[in-house]
Amino acid sequence: MKRMIEQDTKAADSGQAIDQVLALAGDGRTQDALALLTLPVAAVPRNRNQVRRLVVAPAMRAGELDTARIFLERLIEANPSSSDDLLTLGSVMMRSGRREAGQAHIDRAGELDPDNLAIAAVRLQALVQGTDFDAARDFARRYADRSPDHARLAQLCLIALARAGDLDTSLVIVEQLQDRADLTADLALEVAQVLQLAGRHEQALAIGRKALDQGGESPRLHLVVANAMLSLGGDDAEILEHLRQARDKAAKDVLLLRTLGETLLRLRQNEEAVDVLRQASELAPDLRNLKMLLARALRLARHYDEAATLLRKLAQEDPHSPALQRYTISTLLQAGLKDEAQGHYADLVGRKRAYLQGSFADALARLDENLANAPIPKGRLDFAWSLASRLAGREPMDRKAWDDRARWGCLADLLLLDWLECAPERAGEVAAMLDGIDAAVAGIRKGLDKGKGALLISPHMGPMYAGPLALHMAGIPMKWLASAPKIASFPHVGSLISTSEHSELEVTREVMTSLRQGNAVVIAIDGAMSPAAPRVGWEGRQVTYSQFAGGLCYRLGVPSFITIPYWQDRRVKFHVEAMPAKQEGQEFPAFAQAYQDAFFHEVERQILRGPENLRLSGGIWRGIR
Repeated sequence: MKRMIEQDTKAADSGQAIDQVLALAGDGRTQDALALLTLPVAAVPRNRNQVRRLVVAPAMRAGELDTARIFLERLIEANPSSSDDLLTLGSVMMRSGRREAGQAHIDRAGELDPDNLAIAAVRLQALVQGTDFDAARDFARRYADRSPDHARLAQLCLIALARAGDLDTSLVIVEQLQDRADLTADLALEVAQVLQLAGRHEQALAIGRKALDQGGESPRLHLVVANAMLSLGGDDAEILEHLRQARDKAAKDVLLLRTLGETLLRLRQNEEAVDVLRQASELAPDLRNLKMLLARALRLARHYDEAATLLRKLAQEDPHSPALQRYTISTLLQAGLKDEAQGHYADLVGRKRAYLQGSFADALARLDENLANAPIPKGRLDFAWSLASRLAGREPMDRKAWDDRARWGCLADLLLLDWLECAPERAGEVAAMLDGIDAAVAGIRKGLDKGKGALLISPHMGPMYAGPLALHMAGIPMKWLASAPKIASFPHVGSLISTSEHSELEVTREVMTSLRQGNAVVIAIDGAMSPAAPRVGWEGRQVTYSQFAGGLCYRLGVPSFITIPYWQDRRVKFHVEAMPAKQEGQEFPAFAQAYQDAFFHEVERQILRGPENLRLSGGIWRGIR
């Protein structure tokens, strides 16, 4: 009985003490309140709850972080194993700028209660807000399997893993989330972005649209939906609407502005694209690829002088980029600056010629030492590997060996261009590696005998630049379309129709004239003279494909052949196949589809000839990343 009376007395004393603590704290007398908040008083659960609710929480709302910290430290001193108090103290200290100390308290809370996903979310948030991306990634990996049970933790895990480029672990989380009906808009955004990175655009689009329909307002949600639609070939007007809605909410988002600018170019709204890309470039002046896109927009909008000024500066900053130098040269020509363009071209040829040491065969052999320099995005390699495996019915070979051979093929075609352009007097070394030319062109000769010329179409595959050389060696009168600038010092200037310095209408006129003159005209019909080039679906992707050649064949009865060079035992051979001709009474849509089907059938045959024959640059590959 006596003991019960003593306990009641202590409880009463504690209750009186906490009432005084709360009153003093409310009056701003922090030190007096702390003096009464002794360890025995702070050890009582009811008292701790009141201090948290009536002192700490109001202080945090009011931004009085020091007051909140002092009372939390007393509560923890009385009960060091309180993970909730440690977590709150850590958050307060982080907000106060004491990141290391705050992180230590948050980590301690997590160690005491590792199964508390709310605490895990706060711990990961602190890591994500810091700069230790590796630590954030490792933490996210530990909670990957459990994170779908806590929306905020799952969202932060996906953010941390995306920063670290860990798509595989991200997909572990996404697989558990993608079919849920209760995703928050923020989590839906992260899930959709992972699906896009994985090339699962239809799922990304479905999740993004659902989040918007349920009230999501993030501009990044609109961007995800727009990007998914771009990949799938969605309605251009709807894509543009999503991008403009996103811009209304995030007018300084550079990635968004870039995507909007590219889409406007695709829709031929070039002047608006210039305005959008100029704004993006001003916001991110160090992004060279953004300036390149602006220069492209300026060219398409016919602001040639301004485009030349911008490209001249970019070319001076990066004199070792052949692609940039070529684009600058063609822009200078469009601006009427022929002498300057020729000077740039001479410099380009001189620099590249200095690297062409030894024989052509020696140069080919040295490519094995530079495979890492092949300009092929990983996503493109993954796509091509998957497609090659499906077409073959099995994995063609060891993946690394396949990738290396694909990179070699890309570099080999670039070497061919450099050699023919910069050392034309040594073209015989390349010619010595070409096999079976006469047999390959026999059908083309018969086609030319009809007196209408001939169209020789090809994809961006294999050693492309061997084609015009082989035709020249066979004595076939020909013209070839390419983006190379047409200036006097170019070795093949007489047979070149340059797409980089002429409008589409001008190019079309040159092609028609060449056909009337009885020439074979070589066209890579998966190329794109502008961002507005038409696209078709192929293997779940939208790729550039022009019906220009098919249209000429249908209307004019021009004979057409697909011509594809390919490597075999590091020698070049040629595949030539007649393309479909118009059938009696056949309507153009049916003919165009048959022509397109025949083209992509030959593309698939080329894929099966080996990875070195893919090239994986330009044309159908351009939009696959």
